[in-house]
Amino acid sequence: MALRSMTVHRYEEIRRRLAEGRGVREIARALGCSRRTVREVRDGERISPDTPKSVPDPLWMLQLDWPAIIHDLGLGHPLKFLWEERAQHLTTYSNFWKQFYRKFPQYREASVTAREFEPGERVEVDYAGDPIEWIDIKTGEIRKAWVFVAGLGFSQLLYAWAAEDMKSRNWLASHRRMFAYYGGVPHVTVPDCLKQGVLKCHLYDPDLNPGYAQLATDYSTAVVAARPGHAKDKAIAEGLVKILMRYVRFCYRRRRFTSIPEINQALSECIERINDRRHSRFGVSRRERFETMEKAALKPLPIGDVDCGEWKDAKLHADCYVYLDGDYYSAPHIHRHKRLRIKITENQVEIFLRLERLAIHPRSRHRNGKRIKIDAHFPSASQAYYEATPQKLLSQSRFIHPELNRLFVDLFNADIFGNIRRCQGFVSRCTKEINQSGHEIASERIVVAIASMRRYNKFRVPYFKALLDQARKCALKPPAEREIVRRPGNPMLRYASAAGDTASAPSTSTQETFNL
Repeated sequence: MALRSMTVHRYEEIRRRLAEGRGVREIARALGCSRRTVREVRDGERISPDTPKSVPDPLWMLQLDWPAIIHDLGLGHPLKFLWEERAQHLTTYSNFWKQFYRKFPQYREASVTAREFEPGERVEVDYAGDPIEWIDIKTGEIRKAWVFVAGLGFSQLLYAWAAEDMKSRNWLASHRRMFAYYGGVPHVTVPDCLKQGVLKCHLYDPDLNPGYAQLATDYSTAVVAARPGHAKDKAIAEGLVKILMRYVRFCYRRRRFTSIPEINQALSECIERINDRRHSRFGVSRRERFETMEKAALKPLPIGDVDCGEWKDAKLHADCYVYLDGDYYSAPHIHRHKRLRIKITENQVEIFLRLERLAIHPRSRHRNGKRIKIDAHFPSASQAYYEATPQKLLSQSRFIHPELNRLFVDLFNADIFGNIRRCQGFVSRCTKEINQSGHEIASERIVVAIASMRRYNKFRVPYFKALLDQARKCALKPPAEREIVRRPGNPMLRYASAAGDTASAPSTSTQETFNL
């Protein structure tokens, strides 16, 4: 009968019985092994079967710079990338990582539990913990870009986008871009408990940010936030953040970014490479698994453009402006000093008082104190003040008469600010003259008055008014050759006619003519 082979259990049983003081013959007979084996265990000549054997390193391992590999691994670069760069021409990846963990067992990762999801069931989103730095060429300042990362639960299709900050507008915009990238909407969206998504954390019923809740309603997805301090609730997003950021830092470690669009271009390239590579567990790429099995299970995107907004509260100040993101937006002056509700979307800013929309403005990206206004929002005195500009006066003069426009151009070329109020006076007098006498007659008088001012080089509003009044009075006097023709028998009835013009009144022998 063949003796039983030595196992870890039998080895430990022999050591236990030896510690109890049992004899060699008794132990060998009870366990079915030779007395020589028991003596070897007792004397330390035989070691446990689970003790790793000392195996010499393969020849290809002698060609690698292991201190440099350990250094790059400590910087967070993936082991597979290091194999591609340093050992791909020497051995396969499976052989490389087996020998690496045999040589350096302290770097072996702990086991994980794989979760399974149905197609289209969920998407997990998060921000990468470490931002990507970039250099502003104009100022030389080092800035940071924060990376939004998302991954589907079934296919683990990766998406990422970088922005200048993690504020609510970029958080919501990243979600819209993510849904557009996937071409559909998963049933469940799992974010972290950051303030842009969750106002107040709760184990069962957290309070969502109003803007985020509105986005979930518009896209028909349920927001199920991860529990605070439980990163495993969104383990897919955590793993994809790790994969993507290691990949980006490794591939672009010798490159300096100079803008956020440049970072997004690099992220796009890395995403496509990761999504198109064969997944070790799926057997196919993330892209292929998504296209064949998960894409059809996603909910359709909403019809039309959904521009979900971020809501803020602001006070309408005495100058009829609200301050928002570095710029100013106007609202009707009758609501000054009231608390208004502001909806900020990707392209516009809407101002509400309770359920009434007071104003809508195109969104400004300047962030330098620019004022975006609507003239009707201001009282009449403010409107008059804002209209007192050279451009406004030049525009008004074109509609009155070209000669007045040329006069304004000459005055503004001489002194802009010194002639603004003077040109306002000219416009006011011309407007009154047109309303009183009609545009055709008033235009003739305005041209004569401007010619007189140019002749004497005297450009004053009182002088201009006097010239118009004089022209109006001269038009009221009858010409010197005018004749009054009276009817016989009634001298009060008369016909006015110019000299030589007898067609206006019939001439008879009984009519009397008086020269006035």
